[in-house]
Amino acid sequence: MSHDLESPYVEGVPDWDALYRARGDEVSATRPIFTGDVFTSVQLPGSTGKTKARSVVVLQHPCSMRTNGVDLAWQVLVAEVSNRTELDERGWVGGNFNLMPLPDVRPEVTSQSRHQAANFDNLYTVAPDLLTARVASLSPFGVNLLLQRWVHYSSRVVVPTHTFHEQTVAFYEEADLIEEWCDVTSSDELRVETQACLDWLRADREGPTYQELLKNPQSHSMIRRAMRQALKERNQS
Repeated sequence: MSHDLESPYVEGVPDWDALYRARGDEVSATRPIFTGDVFTSVQLPGSTGKTKARSVVVLQHPCSMRTNGVDLAWQVLVAEVSNRTELDERGWVGGNFNLMPLPDVRPEVTSQSRHQAANFDNLYTVAPDLLTARVASLSPFGVNLLLQRWVHYSSRVVVPTHTFHEQTVAFYEEADLIEEWCDVTSSDELRVETQACLDWLRADREGPTYQELLKNPQSHSMIRRAMRQALKERNQS
């Protein structure tokens, strides 16, 4: 179903699982809100003005939705997510570009809500305190495919997913590290520990900081190993 990375066509997906990092019970409460996260029970108005609980997916880049790396901006850009019949290959790459299909996003249910899609025609900016019930997080490929489809629909320009990956990989890895840091510390002070992890990543080490080195995927395993050692030493002190 996928196309060559240099192809001028919107890409497909090898299988549905490739879109997701976590769904349902797999979703971690310690992970920072990230592009491609799906939330339910968000009270929003529709075209008639009637407010009801809706599902949404976050469209905004991590940098643009956080003012200081920790706190979310007062409004976050999202697209509405609703039930949608599962799309075949033609539906993915040959049309429906106003949608980001989310097949099998709710694998635990047997109703029509098992397969859903984000609709780029139904955009909102929402207050962060409405984003509490996260039900799915996209994989790196899923995030990049979401961005590809949204940019294509908005501009008619197809940007290969690997180009998006070059711009998102450091931030995705940072979110992974913050999640692991908070899981290990097991603190109720989630914001405090998120800030502590960022302070560690940004610390002056007489050269590039670890945060700067995250731009190079070859450094990721080294940074993760160093973080685990730092946490071990902290717990022993």
